Amino acid sequence: MTTQGETLVEFDADGRTLTVRDVVMEASCTFTASDPTDPIRVSTDRFLFPVDAAVSFETASLSLPAHAGVYVRDEEGQVLGHPTETSTEYLPGTYYVGITSYCKLYVKVFDAALETSMDLHNGTGAVDLEFGEPTRVAVGARSLHERPAATITVPDEPSALREALPYLASGIKEWSCERSWPTLRGHPPRLERGGALAIPDALSRPETGVTIAVPETYAALYTVAPLVYYLGADVVPATDPEIRLKNGYTEPLGAPDGALTRRVRSLLGRCLFLDSLVRTAGYHSVDRQEYEAVAGNLPFYPPELYDAAIPEQLMEYLEVEAELLERYVPAWSYDVVLDAEPADAKLLPHVLNSVSPVRMREVGTGVESICDGYGSSPVPTGATHLSVAGFEHNLDAPPREVASERVALVGVDAESDAMDALSATLTGTEHREVEKPFDVKTVEATREGVRTALETEAYGFVHIGVPLTDAGFVCADGVLRPEDVEEVAARVVSVVGDLSVTGSAVDAFVERGACLAFATTALPSHLLGHLLGRLLSGAPFAKAVEWGGFDGIRYRFAGDVASRLVAREGGTWIPEYAVESMTPDEHRLSVITWGGDVGAVSAIESPYIDSGHWLAGQRCEQPGTLTSEEVVDLVDDQDGVYVLNGEVVQRDGVTVTAVRDSARRALDDVASSETTE
Repeated sequence: MTTQGETLVEFDADGRTLTVRDVVMEASCTFTASDPTDPIRVSTDRFLFPVDAAVSFETASLSLPAHAGVYVRDEEGQVLGHPTETSTEYLPGTYYVGITSYCKLYVKVFDAALETSMDLHNGTGAVDLEFGEPTRVAVGARSLHERPAATITVPDEPSALREALPYLASGIKEWSCERSWPTLRGHPPRLERGGALAIPDALSRPETGVTIAVPETYAALYTVAPLVYYLGADVVPATDPEIRLKNGYTEPLGAPDGALTRRVRSLLGRCLFLDSLVRTAGYHSVDRQEYEAVAGNLPFYPPELYDAAIPEQLMEYLEVEAELLERYVPAWSYDVVLDAEPADAKLLPHVLNSVSPVRMREVGTGVESICDGYGSSPVPTGATHLSVAGFEHNLDAPPREVASERVALVGVDAESDAMDALSATLTGTEHREVEKPFDVKTVEATREGVRTALETEAYGFVHIGVPLTDAGFVCADGVLRPEDVEEVAARVVSVVGDLSVTGSAVDAFVERGACLAFATTALPSHLLGHLLGRLLSGAPFAKAVEWGGFDGIRYRFAGDVASRLVAREGGTWIPEYAVESMTPDEHRLSVITWGGDVGAVSAIESPYIDSGHWLAGQRCEQPGTLTSEEVVDLVDDQDGVYVLNGEVVQRDGVTVTAVRDSARRALDDVASSETTE
């Protein structure tokens, strides 16, 4: 039987050249050896790190492809260093050379001396490995696996969906706490509706010793799907929902209604967060602010669970008081709302890819997330209509550097106001160091102007300022019906008009090619500038709107609005600095970064921010307090979004006087509220 790893990665030898192909991502990397490679397939178990496939051959030297990072590790996985322009020699031993390129690569060197150096003649970042004599090496590759690699066909029967659910976790690369890293969670296979259940032979069902028993209904199956995915659980029918471990232990999950929803999302957050603490004993040992705050209060020592099986870990995790963990669980990409209908099943792979919790429409309690996402109409104000098309289009359009971005403003009045607001909102040194960091084009509001802007692939963002009515876009030379635009090439589309009209239009734009679309009842020029400034600073689209000052303005989205249009310099995520005043001159600070996948970590260097990393999407409260002068210094020193006592403020508006005035207003509001009560 063909394994999934063999379908994800391919090796092709041609003399001294070895080409590694990431089949899923349609990318390749090339190694050059000193001798003909003649590779043979070897077990992936030879590698300390998870790989999809591997080959072995002998060579005296190996030139690595240009890369985003190379590290040398010892046999136990400890980082020893990275190549520089000056050669570095390592004594005979077993080494792993990890390469981040178009796929994840590992070169394992068996019992040999190793010398590394930068190869300046073969492209920026190329590296030479020298072994001194012919040496056995193995090259392992792991697909980035950021899109589905297979498709499961499921008939409209809950029993068939129950059988298919465990296979959605087939892309997870390792069944240890390391799977809390997003890079080890490959995209689940697609689900499509059909006449009979069909699961590709290359997909495997995890065997983690965890079973989840639930009623065989769409409502129950959708609700537990994220937990099934993350735990690698089998799913069996039962009247009373529960987790069953192979050691015989059972954990009730609550009645199949709101109680089940609350318990599942609590366990999902608990497992992911605690796994992220346990993994500090693994591949990437980084200091974590949450570890220092939480570990001492846990009934177990996290590193001791590193090699434990999932049931053993879960037994320990269940002993932790929920109150201890609540503030440390990161915000999810989406609070997903589905209907108990077979049509919503196709969204599950994309929902699980972001490990987002799921609830039914009738369960009104949500979780902190970038945005509420609905699988079908009606879509409430402020939420997004999730669709397979939006997710799939976004997979083909990853975030670009800001210098590559193009924006079209169609029929926008007071363009200079929009550009002034945009400039005031931008963050990031990559914006300030050049006069024109991106291209903004104004387009006349004619029918041809609107059509061309929507159909131009180069545009990342298109805002159509003329109103969209029942008849269509009211252009200078007549009306253009949205349905007359058969294909949308722009990644993001923004329209203005009554939501009863614009809502269905933005849904259609996503189906026809856009990654996401935005409908609002009004978009004044200064708010458009704020929105663009946040978006081009690397904010997820829904956060860019949230920070834009749309108070009193109704809006809704379509598509993957938790995604980013622009990648920030250095691969960082946009930080939000929230200041809460205790007195006019004493303020607490918390920091959260937005845009990272669940389980990733971030860090910020600042004298006002505690050292160490924390989970992306997790609000990290800093110890101590800041004076008003220190708040201003922080804003001057750090790029990001600034929130003073719940109000988003622009960088140039943060002065000592403004901080104190904000504090007095907030404290007066608290005092007034207490008096009223």
